[in-house]
Formats: sequence, structure tokens, C-alpha cells
Amino acid sequence: MDLDTLLNKNQKEAATYLDSHLRIIAGAGSGKTRVLVERTLNLLVNKKVAPEKILISTFTDRASKELIGRITKRLDEHNEKINIGKIYI
Repeated sequence: MDLDTLLNKNQKEAATYLDSHLRIIAGAGSGKTRVLVERTLNLLVNKKVAPEKILISTFTDRASKELIGRITKRLDEHNEKINIGKIYI
């Protein structure tokens, strides 16, 4: 799926931002997880960033498991075989 159909303008900006580290703060139901998933996918697939260079911080164990599942699913959709076990989540 295209980022334009998955994300709104602000979400797309966050998912594709590459100039430095990024902190996303937003309320419940605002699409934070979707942005983190698409940003991670962009870094891994398009920018060829090594998984061990990525850190994703969340507040709950449940959220981290959700991220792992969604990132894995999106990588599968792109037929990418990347070991995300080295991402610090």
C-alpha cells in the first residue's frame, strides 16, 4: 500500500523524516503505531538501515508486541526477509 493511502499528511511527514532522531507524541487512536511501523519499514527497506541501528520505545509491553507483529506483517507484504529481532523495541 502507498503511504498516501495509509497516512495523513502529518503522519507521512513523521514516517519519512530522516534528518535526525524523531519523537512522536500523540493521543490515543491518533495513528502512532501505524506511523512507527511505516517509518521502520521505510528505514529498513528503502534506506537500508541495519535493524540494530533502530530503537523504538513504547510505554507498554503490549505495544511493543503489537509493533513487532505489524512490522513483520508489512515486511512480509513487501516480500522482505529482514531479521527484526535485532531492532531494539
